[in-house]
Amino acid sequence: MKLGNLFGGSKITRILYGSDFHGSEQVFRKFLNAANQYQAQVLIVGGDITGKAMIPIVNDGNGVYVGYLFGRREEARTPEELEKVKRTISNVGFYPIVLEKDEAEELEKDRQKLDARFEAEMCKRVREWMVLAEEKLAPQNKHLYFMPGNDDLASIDAEIEGFEHIHNPDMRRFEIEGGYELYGNSNANMTPWACARDLEEEELQKKLDQLAAMVQNPERAICVLHVPPHNSGLDSCPELDKDLKIVTQGGQVVMKAAGSIAVRNFIEKVQPLLTLHGHIHESPGHTRIGRTLCINAGSEYAEGIMKAAIINLEDGKVKGHLLISG
Repeated sequence: MKLGNLFGGSKITRILYGSDFHGSEQVFRKFLNAANQYQAQVLIVGGDITGKAMIPIVNDGNGVYVGYLFGRREEARTPEELEKVKRTISNVGFYPIVLEKDEAEELEKDRQKLDARFEAEMCKRVREWMVLAEEKLAPQNKHLYFMPGNDDLASIDAEIEGFEHIHNPDMRRFEIEGGYELYGNSNANMTPWACARDLEEEELQKKLDQLAAMVQNPERAICVLHVPPHNSGLDSCPELDKDLKIVTQGGQVVMKAAGSIAVRNFIEKVQPLLTLHGHIHESPGHTRIGRTLCINAGSEYAEGIMKAAIINLEDGKVKGHLLISG
């Protein structure tokens, strides 16, 4: 598709969709900016919004703050240098915490306190993102539908509430511009890491049956389902052994379909207009299951790359879509 086909037409509803930002400050800000660049009226984020680690930046006792990012030593001797180190860490999705030596030692010894601090940092960044998004979207009266994913703790949900232009579509129904319906589900089938919102397929099927019962007009329904449908080509990832190491054969990585059977059942049964997925970073693309167009935007958050999809809807149909990266 040519990019020019995405623009023009007064009845078009343009969606900007991304997923799996995993705490990356840089990626989230790029996403907000892309909404203006591509003239999107509706913004959707499809899950896994929090980061995976905290990075301590510790005073060495001589006024030099030291942290390690991907094994690389980062030093800060001035407030400006400290802010730069913090920004570098935040941009790849981690949480910098500035500590004195005794504070670092105390956290290291107390796992409960460490976990509580990690959760607090995740909640804080999500709230900061929401404040920033509301600031940018309110003057244009645009709306952001911002959903957690299977990696995200339940406490994150409260940080998304209380805004006029930001909504969490998880197990909810919204009417969006153009007369379309929007629904969401943040869960995934079980992963090797047993994440916060992982469910056995049977339990996930029950939740998706509840969601299916909420759908009023499938022909105009958009379903944000964090995990892709099983064996769809949107769910291919490296196979792992019992030690969570990548399996290879003949020097080649063995790939497997890791999507959800329950999600595929939902799509085959409901046949919504459009489903939007994330979860499997390595499998950006699109496919059709019956009349339903399914899209996974992919993710390269650790590199600071914003991957997303622009989708045009017109007269109850998907008139065009384009995967973008930048």
